[in-house]
Amino acid sequence: MTTILFRCDASFHIGSGHVMRCRTLARELRRRGAEITFLCRRQPGDLIELLEQEFQVLSLPEQQLASCEELAGRDLYAAWLGCSQQQDASDCLAALEHARSSGANWLVVDHYGLDASWEGAMREGLGSEPPPQLLVIDDLADRSHICDLLLDQNFFGEATERRYQGLVPQQCRQLLGPHYALLGPEYALMHPLVPPRTELRRVLVFFGGVDPDNCTGEAIKALMAPELAHLAVDVVLGLQCPHRQVVETLVAKRPHTTLHGPQPSLAGLIARADLAIGAGGATTWERACLGLPSLVVSTASNQELVAYELSKNEYIEYMGESTGIWNSLIAKILLDQTYLNQVLNMSASSLSLSSGNGPALISSILCSSL
Repeated sequence: MTTILFRCDASFHIGSGHVMRCRTLARELRRRGAEITFLCRRQPGDLIELLEQEFQVLSLPEQQLASCEELAGRDLYAAWLGCSQQQDASDCLAALEHARSSGANWLVVDHYGLDASWEGAMREGLGSEPPPQLLVIDDLADRSHICDLLLDQNFFGEATERRYQGLVPQQCRQLLGPHYALLGPEYALMHPLVPPRTELRRVLVFFGGVDPDNCTGEAIKALMAPELAHLAVDVVLGLQCPHRQVVETLVAKRPHTTLHGPQPSLAGLIARADLAIGAGGATTWERACLGLPSLVVSTASNQELVAYELSKNEYIEYMGESTGIWNSLIAKILLDQTYLNQVLNMSASSLSLSSGNGPALISSILCSSL
């Protein structure tokens, strides 16, 4: 049996995206007969209990996290890890030994705080022969990896194919672009069925599992313009959103507005919407796969360049950073029919970004390489 270890985390600072896309890949691998184990560190906002509903999860000891408010770049991502890379590798190996795990065929790592140092320590510490192959899921391209396979499902325009030059071994196979996006199986099934959007009747608002800046609330406020009162609005709040009470109050004040809790999949809401207002990140590819025109706000620094390039190539309309004045632009766009038509016309172009088959493609590679 193919044995695969996943190392990823979620927290109030990190968000939920890394764990959720790893879960999607793990589900497809398990469907193909693989044995899956997750290694996740306990911290406020983790999703360990969610993963435990489906998979074996070995939890790593909770660490006292440094304040992330004044940090940026590699300092920020190191703080997300909660300890040194050497300590993290040691904790992972101890957890595996305690669980009497007998090695692995593949090690999948999706964490901005880890690089070649951790990867080397894990390969050496696992001590299996041959050593496990390594899949790194990344989109920062700011550090070295010693992986056999690298996945970056994001779009960077002309730079997409060259961002990891010198950062991965020459023999590493690179899977680059939204064609490999880790989407649930329902997206591939629905991809050929969705019609292009030509009229605005329903809006979907979703800013990820945490939304610490309450972009959800700001979007609802913008949609309260009297001229937009006829629009139906679906609002989705993630598991870790700290602003639920504020959002609930706003939803109650706006007609034709429905508040949804965490969804097993957003595919149904995406398919019936005519426009989305939301964050960058993994949901970008879900919306694109089902041809949903989107007004996108970057809620993390690593989303900015992707959003800019997608907007430049007319796949989305980029509104700017979450800390900006993007909310004042929403009514302007939706009430200007010429501008709105330009956004709606992005439906057909966004469909070309991803067919939704990423998990099947990647799972085939992992399982066939053994």
